[in-house]
Amino acid sequence: MKDITKLRKLYKLKEVYRHNSVQNRKESSAEHTWSALMLADYLLTRTKLKLDRLKVYELLMYHDIVEIETGDVPIHHEEKRNNKKHEEMKAAIKLAKELPEEIGKKLLTLFTEFEENKTMEAKFAHAIAKLDALIHELDYKKDWQGWTEVMVHKYHGEALKEFPKLHALFLELIGMVKKEKYFDEM
Repeated sequence: MKDITKLRKLYKLKEVYRHNSVQNRKESSAEHTWSALMLADYLLTRTKLKLDRLKVYELLMYHDIVEIETGDVPIHHEEKRNNKKHEEMKAAIKLAKELPEEIGKKLLTLFTEFEENKTMEAKFAHAIAKLDALIHELDYKKDWQGWTEVMVHKYHGEALKEFPKLHALFLELIGMVKKEKYFDEM
């Protein structure tokens, strides 16, 4: 029972809210993780990429766990992102000590791999996390206010270039949001 009590710390991710809307509230980081997992499963099946599926899923499951300690920092809040990597690594170490030992070790390993972004699985997980945020926001046109096509390419597009089929989907999305006038480019 002691480990279950420790494991409940991970449930706190449900209480971390992101910049993205969901009806009349904000999306939780746990909801983002779930939809990123679903998107990864779909795109791994569709693209037939030769990646370790379990590793991709685990990277996505653990990629935002540190937000339990740090909160979510939206990508376009550049001034708040200056110390982000350092603060998140501190949070990962702190959380690893508070979780059951096996999960703590796993958290540190997966979070580090995701942050280093060197393996193809980590690069794919990054691409999925970016793509998920964009797809989610298609239902919330008002959340695009203040965004430009240049910003979306900068914050999302770069992560997708490693995977031509995902990048092509990204470009289709950009075309759609331009046509539907999502961008507030005054």
